[in-house]
Amino acid sequence: MKKFVKVASFALICGILSTSVFGAGFGLYEFSARGNAMGGAVLAGDAEPASLALNPALITDLKGTQFQLGATEITASARVTYDHEGQSPDRVWWTLPTAYYTQQVFEDWYFGIGAFPRFGLSGTYPDKNWIGSKRDLYDVEVTSYSVQPTVAFQATERFSVAAGMEIMYFKFNEKKTIDLSALGMGNNYMDVGGDSWGLGAMLAMAYKANDLVSLGASFRTRVKQGLNGDGKFTKQGTFGPVTFQNGSVHGDVMLPAQLALGVSYRPIEKLFIEFNWTNIFWSSFDELAIDFEHQPGTGTSGTVSGKKEWKDAYRMGLGAEYTLSKVVKFRGSYIFDKTPTNNDYMDVLVPVSNRHLFGAGIGLNLGKGVILDGSYTFLIGEGMSGNNLDNGAQVRYGQAFSHMIGLSLRYIL
Repeated sequence: MKKFVKVASFALICGILSTSVFGAGFGLYEFSARGNAMGGAVLAGDAEPASLALNPALITDLKGTQFQLGATEITASARVTYDHEGQSPDRVWWTLPTAYYTQQVFEDWYFGIGAFPRFGLSGTYPDKNWIGSKRDLYDVEVTSYSVQPTVAFQATERFSVAAGMEIMYFKFNEKKTIDLSALGMGNNYMDVGGDSWGLGAMLAMAYKANDLVSLGASFRTRVKQGLNGDGKFTKQGTFGPVTFQNGSVHGDVMLPAQLALGVSYRPIEKLFIEFNWTNIFWSSFDELAIDFEHQPGTGTSGTVSGKKEWKDAYRMGLGAEYTLSKVVKFRGSYIFDKTPTNNDYMDVLVPVSNRHLFGAGIGLNLGKGVILDGSYTFLIGEGMSGNNLDNGAQVRYGQAFSHMIGLSLRYIL
């Protein structure tokens, strides 16, 4: 989910203005309704065109030409307490669209292309005068979309490999309240945004050990984004010792590498169970640095940076699919999703810690090559307490909840 959202970040740390960062948990994993219902445990079992997002080596099981379109709708509720003042972000719905195409090119060679979001985040705190709006932010939006052309090769009857290139668009926007009451000026409001394109790669393998057990693995490289954009202020000029002037901004964001492993087991013909483990290497995200044409507070060019010290995080999931008939399949899952947030550098972006996700879904074979999948996922986020050492704040996340509804349509020519 989004850990809305999904992504490694863009930040401002403004001398007298404290820290502005977008926070943890902005990876997205909602690539298809079937995958949602299975808790992402679809790395080693049966294939679908959406396998391009998690383990493209599986597409060697997809004969002929296949298409798949889908979307997941997500809403969330949470609460964060910042220096003993509480606030909840507005509750809205977000849409995560996906599209996939696979084609058997030769007897053992396959091609596929997928389009899907891997990182995302959106949230607005309604009170711009809340202390969290002044020390962190009151509005943030992160959008990413990846296009991934992939080639897969069936080396033997039981073993397949795949390689793909990820072309990712990444966009960030953040708004923050700047408290100038000490200067008799009330508030100033800062709006910072930028976008960029980045490249990454994906490698994958699938191995059918026997008729009961299958294995799958995939690895995604880091994606470096060099964001370019603008920093704007509602009040420009020099106010006593501080200066605010609109200008350009630049920041490099390194989105993390990811390793996923899965094993599936088919105890009976109609049932298969899969366990997967995904490690996201967030520890590479230890500091944020932003170059300003006109640095907030001074008005001169300069770079500001601040520590995040995120930790490597993991997701582990258990999913099951039961074939009731040639028409109907039932699915269910559980996921534990560990946060990368360091409790010495907590912020207001995604006010949630470790997550527990419970998924269920159904697959319907409508005939004539048409398959419809639906899913529902309920997320519970644990509470968490800590600090923000950059600005001295005490921060607490309350329990959070999210609902996700997915729908995918697959067509086999």
